[in-house]
Amino acid sequence: MATKTKKSMIGAFVLGAVALGVGAVIVFGSGMFFTTKYAFIMFFENSVSGLQVGAPVLFRGVPIGMVTDISIDANTESLHFYIPVKVEIESGKVRVTVDRKAQKEQTLLEARKEPPEAFLGKLIERGLRAQLVTQSFVTGQLAVALDIMPDTQARLVGDSPLPEIPTVPSTFEKLTQTLTRLPLETLVDRLTAAVEGIDRLINSPQIQALPAKMDTTLAVGTDLLRDIQGKIGPLAANLDEAVKSYAELAKGLDTRTAGLSTAAGKTLANLDATLKEGSAALGSIQKLTRSDSPTVTDLQGTLREISAAARSLRALADYLERHPEALIQGKGNRR
Repeated sequence: MATKTKKSMIGAFVLGAVALGVGAVIVFGSGMFFTTKYAFIMFFENSVSGLQVGAPVLFRGVPIGMVTDISIDANTESLHFYIPVKVEIESGKVRVTVDRKAQKEQTLLEARKEPPEAFLGKLIERGLRAQLVTQSFVTGQLAVALDIMPDTQARLVGDSPLPEIPTVPSTFEKLTQTLTRLPLETLVDRLTAAVEGIDRLINSPQIQALPAKMDTTLAVGTDLLRDIQGKIGPLAANLDEAVKSYAELAKGLDTRTAGLSTAAGKTLANLDATLKEGSAALGSIQKLTRSDSPTVTDLQGTLREISAAARSLRALADYLERHPEALIQGKGNRR
């Protein structure tokens, strides 16, 4: 029995030494033991359910520290409760490149060469705020997120010796506040009234009778289409006959116009021959009579009238050639 006890103790000591060795390698190898840390405090007014000691502190998603303590403070006079959350932030997480060729870097606080409290005050003036964010929707664990929010108000409680970082409500808290301000009862009443109105409309006798009326309307429309289709056939046949009749009439007019044009041409030819003969006769008579005799004067007037008649016949022939339908319809007013 003593031998077994000694073996168990030796095994426990060995496991403890191994664990201490691994822890030392992790701590000293990562440099956390030599890293300068600064403690800050934040005051949250609402529930921090899901936030635990050891939760990360993030700056725009990059871990820069962790939560070290969570408690509750109460005001004895107003009975107002605050939840102070203490955090530790590592100074070497935000670095500044001093010499790019030599790859020499410094922390932002070393480059500023000013106390942490003064540097924190300038960051708060530029909009540094703390906010609770969800790490995992499955587990509901929270983290503290730091970011520059210049459009938010810096709310400081100022009841702690540690430097304080102002807080702002989380996205879920803002949504909750918005929903709280909404007139939910009025909205629900209006929604209920709207649903009841829709139900009354759907179950009304007019809506119930609508399908039957639609069937009747469709039946009437079908009969009307059939009547129209029955009348379109004869109408199309009559239209074809009218087109054929108009074509035949046009052919007859063309034939008549051609004959009229031929007759008018012959008449004009005869008139030209008569004019030539009259001119020859006038020349002969002028040789026999004097120019101031009554016979010559009368003959010249007659020839002028014959010329005017010839021009009128020529104009008539030209008009009938352009408008042959005038033989049937008359001259009338034409544009």
